[in-house]
Amino acid sequence: MRRRIRPPGNKYVPAALGAAAALGCAVGVALVGVWPAGQSGNGTLQGEAAELIANQGLGLGLDGTDGSLYPMELLVAERNTGFFVRIEPQALREAGVQPTLLVSDGRTTWQFADSEYREECELLCFDTSGQSRWDAGQYEVQVAFGDGSILEQEITFCGMRDMEILVVPVTGYYSGEVRETDSLDENLWTYTEKVYPLGAEDLEWNIYDEGQAALADRRYDLDTSLGRLRVWQYLKQLYDQGNADMVIGIVPENMKTGANAEEATVTGFTFGEDVSVISLEDSCPQVTIAHEIGHCLLLGDEYENGTFSVSMNMVPYGMKGRNRFRLSETVQGTLPYIPGGAADEGQGSGTVVYARQYPYDISSGELLLRDMTSFMGLSGYRESEYWVTTQIWEALYKELAQGDSPKTDPGEED
Repeated sequence: MRRRIRPPGNKYVPAALGAAAALGCAVGVALVGVWPAGQSGNGTLQGEAAELIANQGLGLGLDGTDGSLYPMELLVAERNTGFFVRIEPQALREAGVQPTLLVSDGRTTWQFADSEYREECELLCFDTSGQSRWDAGQYEVQVAFGDGSILEQEITFCGMRDMEILVVPVTGYYSGEVRETDSLDENLWTYTEKVYPLGAEDLEWNIYDEGQAALADRRYDLDTSLGRLRVWQYLKQLYDQGNADMVIGIVPENMKTGANAEEATVTGFTFGEDVSVISLEDSCPQVTIAHEIGHCLLLGDEYENGTFSVSMNMVPYGMKGRNRFRLSETVQGTLPYIPGGAADEGQGSGTVVYARQYPYDISSGELLLRDMTSFMGLSGYRESEYWVTTQIWEALYKELAQGDSPKTDPGEED
């Protein structure tokens, strides 16, 4: 059940304040806006479920040690942000209608009075389309209810380092046949922008100036490991010119694991050093792009017998594979509160992202109220099956906020 709450007046009203802005990139929430049971700002709002959520892709994180949920605190500057309040229906009725959201940086206050209550997920959703991106710095957020109750929270939006990606279409050689890559659709990279903790201007995609890299002889046979290595080495030379943080080669079709293999099942590969190759024939190449960029930023696979990076993204419970930093070592998922998908026809293999974590599409402004799985899991599903997990968001946030260059690692194939 949805209930629209639309009071008269403007939904977006900036107003000047006298105090100086508190700027910086300190990570964390200074004052969590949660009322304990039986308490509220005005003594009238009852219940435990009164919690403010600033959502840039995933509203609630999942603690792998005990399965509890918590508001995601690592927020990115200049990224579309949704504001929600998790509150029980009865508590909202008692608090009165016409809640107002106020966001202040100490100099200016933005006021949003247009909201909708989604009873099926117990979320009060504010329309902040008038101001959806926020500069780096610290902000005080308040939600004022009709009975005088106030929910307060301090949040910080932090700037991320810029990433420049060179996209290189490849004319490829496949077991004696030469195939060209078709023109590229911009939708190939919009998915990465949805699931990576980066601002609107932080990720720049540049298409190779010479059109296509013509790697059309048997030395570069994409159906062999040696040929793939040589393609990667060619792209690595472009990376070494120092004009991009990462190079992604785009090939027209999937590749065989070896010349004698019957089926072409390799959808992407990397040998480290910030260079990856993606196949357009993959069922969902835009997700594979996010997956391969993840490898270059030290993320591991999330499927059985994959190459794992458990310090970055712990794999689903009980799943076994190789340690990407020590390939002779077998590692496995050890946290029972991090389950994987069924890896069947309907669900991927990666860590489950629950609907109750409030996945949020920053492009459409929609809540994705369905269970999904990690984009570091097996390929082969529709885009709607994949999303970012708590661990991936937090690991990439720290990696990108620090501004350090990723470490190199052994080759990966997916």
